[in-house]
Amino acid sequence: MEKRKTIIIGLTGHIISDQRINRIATTFAENHFRVLVYYRSYFKFKPVDGPLVFPFETRAIHAVFTSGVLFYLWYNLLLFFKLLWVKTDYLYAVDSDTLPAFICLSFFKRKPFVFDSHEYFAEVPELSASPLKKKIWHQVTEWGVRRSMVNITVGPELATVLEKRYGKPFISLRNVPFYAALTPVEKLQPPVILYQGALNAGRELELLIETMKDLPECRCIIAGEGDLSQALRDQAKDNRHIEFAGLLSPHALKELTPKCFAGFNLLAPESLSYYYSLSNKYFDYMHAGVPSISSKLPEYMALNSTYQCGECIENTRLDLLLTLRKWMYDEAHYQKLKENAIIASGKLNWENEQTQLLNCFKIS
Repeated sequence: MEKRKTIIIGLTGHIISDQRINRIATTFAENHFRVLVYYRSYFKFKPVDGPLVFPFETRAIHAVFTSGVLFYLWYNLLLFFKLLWVKTDYLYAVDSDTLPAFICLSFFKRKPFVFDSHEYFAEVPELSASPLKKKIWHQVTEWGVRRSMVNITVGPELATVLEKRYGKPFISLRNVPFYAALTPVEKLQPPVILYQGALNAGRELELLIETMKDLPECRCIIAGEGDLSQALRDQAKDNRHIEFAGLLSPHALKELTPKCFAGFNLLAPESLSYYYSLSNKYFDYMHAGVPSISSKLPEYMALNSTYQCGECIENTRLDLLLTLRKWMYDEAHYQKLKENAIIASGKLNWENEQTQLLNCFKIS
């Protein structure tokens, strides 16, 4: 029997919160790879208790620093020295912030590595006020792209942009769920508008909370935590129609989402990272048969034009209100969006998407 090849995946986040890497690592494991995922043990908003059970191996890295330049330097040094003597056939770098370690590991081990860019890293909002940091991350990313075996990102629009910026092709690998046939569920009453994801700047959650003042016939559930957790709770403290669910497990979210009326997915387009984003929540809403409201950004406009399972609007209180009211009072239109979402999920799912990943390693 042919010996299994080993692939090492490294990320700076926690494994329980990265559904994309969970799917990728599972795909490798199911296709005769030995998979080792190295992740950061620190998790800001919720303690992680008990053993983590996955169909692949995991290794937690304990970093002294939790943010800033010292964190990135220290974490990459830890990654490098921990992995230097671990035998592997392939290396898999998740985002630009793991590239320094993986570029060096690839050189010393003489092993190829894959670069998976989950976002336009050098153009995230957090770097907008620091041209020097932005320039450094662009240079690090360019360095990695030049030396990688394969470059991957989350959507076709961003793939085109990154290819132009860094001079090598990028493969689009959408962050779509595994397919599962929907079973009928009873919708929550009053109708629920759901947001799932990080509570960070640029997600237009302030707009959602303000709009809920005009929708007393609806509820809003905000599932997630982030830098704005307390500020958003303060803003919504007088509105009993808004519930903050905190961090939910993937299983809990999968149970909740089909019971909701609409999915919220607005983003401020100020940063190029947000402008070319393609969030997993868009596909989570789709697979739950829940129409979603997205911003007029390239990826979402292209998908909604093709599959018509939601609507793209301007980021204004009036547009959000009018769209939700239309869905509530035009049942035929709403049901058509819902049916289209279910049809789309049969095409945009991980079973189909993973083929591109496997082709990179010639194991499909």
